[in-house]
Amino acid sequence: MSLESLNHRIKTTTDLGEIVSTMKMLSSVSVGQYEKALQSLTQYTQTIRDAFHGLFTQENFDYKAPNTTQESPKILSIIIGSDNGLVGRFNKDLVDYTQNYIQKQFNQPTMLVLAVGKKIGLIASSQKMTISSAYPISNSMKELAPMATQLINQINEIITKNKIDYVYLFANRKQGNTAFLPHARQMIPLPFDRLQQLKRTKWDSRSIPLITLDKHTLFSALLKEYLIVILLHDLVASLASEHYTRMIHMQEAEQNVNDSLEEFNLEYQQLRQTQITDELIDIVSGAEEMNKQKNQSPLDFSKKKK
Repeated sequence: MSLESLNHRIKTTTDLGEIVSTMKMLSSVSVGQYEKALQSLTQYTQTIRDAFHGLFTQENFDYKAPNTTQESPKILSIIIGSDNGLVGRFNKDLVDYTQNYIQKQFNQPTMLVLAVGKKIGLIASSQKMTISSAYPISNSMKELAPMATQLINQINEIITKNKIDYVYLFANRKQGNTAFLPHARQMIPLPFDRLQQLKRTKWDSRSIPLITLDKHTLFSALLKEYLIVILLHDLVASLASEHYTRMIHMQEAEQNVNDSLEEFNLEYQQLRQTQITDELIDIVSGAEEMNKQKNQSPLDFSKKKK
């Protein structure tokens, strides 16, 4: 490899390193933003659970689980993936997890998929999953709440049209130092055992909540708000996991770029040193040849004839 081509490769690798560093920094900032939003959403979710708890303390209110079947049920799986790449197996592992989870839970299920994220939709389609709807996912916090509301409306339409028995939500979450772990939660119907546990739990106050609204109307409103919040929570959690995964990949890419630059610079120095050595050898060889020719010249008048 010539010095010129090697120098060009060093410059290209340096430019690539700057791009990788910028992407790593942007992902790091995004992770912090999403994790802060998750803290607020977790607190609000607890507030809604407290509202359910207060409703279940009422003597004349009872929640009856809808009749569902475990045999050949119709299931809507909402899979939250990514729109962008550079995330490794982020989407593929989630699709595999969704298929395995549903197969273990039910006997001969019929599954429709609501894909959130272009990449997840492509992978789900390639694995012969039936896509009912597909949505791009926004990275803007301001757009996520309206998106969650829109998705809830779309879910209601799919349930009514296809007579869905169960709705499950699948998304990746960042857990400790692990960039992403697939996670599932049942959205509809609400897990009956958890509601019964709330009803059996003692209200943490001497005063039982006073509810003046119609209790079933309040339950419907709380249910809708709860579904929107958990959907929004998993959208944000997925984005935090996605950007953390990309940040790790960019760190690895940055290390590879630095290793390549170190190798290229060493090669450049060795090649340059070799070139300088060759030039010096040529100069010395030329000087020696000139001196040799000078000593052998027939026009040497340094000696007088006798």
